[in-house]
Amino acid sequence: MTSAGDYPWLQSTRQKLVGDRRELHHCLFLAGGPAIGKAMLALEFAAQLLCEDSGTEGPCKKCRACHLLCSSLHPDFHVLMPEFLTESSDPILESHAQRYLEPARTGQKRKPSEQISIDSARALSEALLTTVRPGGRKVVLIVGADTMNRNTANAMLKVLEEPTEGTRFILVSSYPYRLPATIHSRCIRLDCRAPSQDETIRWLQSRHGASPNDLIGLAKSGLGPMDLDEIIREDRAAMVQDLIRCCENPSGKAASPLFLSSLCAQIGTRQALSILQSTALDAVRQSLQGPPEGAQQPRSLFADQNLAFEAFYRLGAARERVNGQVDEQLCLEDICAWLSADRHYSQSRP
Repeated sequence: MTSAGDYPWLQSTRQKLVGDRRELHHCLFLAGGPAIGKAMLALEFAAQLLCEDSGTEGPCKKCRACHLLCSSLHPDFHVLMPEFLTESSDPILESHAQRYLEPARTGQKRKPSEQISIDSARALSEALLTTVRPGGRKVVLIVGADTMNRNTANAMLKVLEEPTEGTRFILVSSYPYRLPATIHSRCIRLDCRAPSQDETIRWLQSRHGASPNDLIGLAKSGLGPMDLDEIIREDRAAMVQDLIRCCENPSGKAASPLFLSSLCAQIGTRQALSILQSTALDAVRQSLQGPPEGAQQPRSLFADQNLAFEAFYRLGAARERVNGQVDEQLCLEDICAWLSADRHYSQSRP
């Protein structure tokens, strides 16, 4: 099991959890930016709660409970997460989450679910009614807690308000504002710090041996270090840098919709939309700050402040649609066509 200690930016948060022997609230909420390692920190804390001989350095990794957890067989460890997140999650989380995922029908091809279903919440509630071993605990880890719809959140609310004896909950979310206030108010929130750009570059360099200059472009993408690590391993780094160059084109001329949508599809729709939105946000910030004295305003796809604002909101809406039941490719082609066409229009305005 990967330790959250491998992520330097999480050390202060990890110390509050793993190194603190005091009894914490029965429901903990870990919040922070996407892909910074929150789920791994939550998994390590869950392992410590279940461990039979844990210390201030974390779980012992030797006892029966630790072996059961690492083998994805621990009966008192319960994981809820939307199906689409299991594709890139730790094998321990994925295996335990399968217990509550809806089985696909034979021969059925469908888009992985973007939400934690109410059926999953009900199945969890029934599973928690079983008696825990003497002196032991049940630990429930909910990754992507913000993907619970209203019905699922209502089903979980009763469990959180009246937990079975010895049950502890850990909720993880990159978008805490999406979590219903009724759930949020039952938890103790702990925010996880996101790494700076320099920290991200140093961490990626230690893992891949690349030069800092080669990683600067990736770090500017706005993606979390875990996503960037995956992109480098899957040899997609050059495509990400191409997308950023499209946005920073000094000529101020947009790429063709076909090229832009094709490049985004190769990178991955969710990550590409996130990169584009982050780039638009950076452009907004730069336009508000203004160029250094004596320097000209840089030309780029989002050099026009009004376009940058509108692009930021449109890209955010596109990301929300992609998380629904719409066709990802159509959504991607639509926003890329708008970016290109609207850029040309904004350049032609007096």
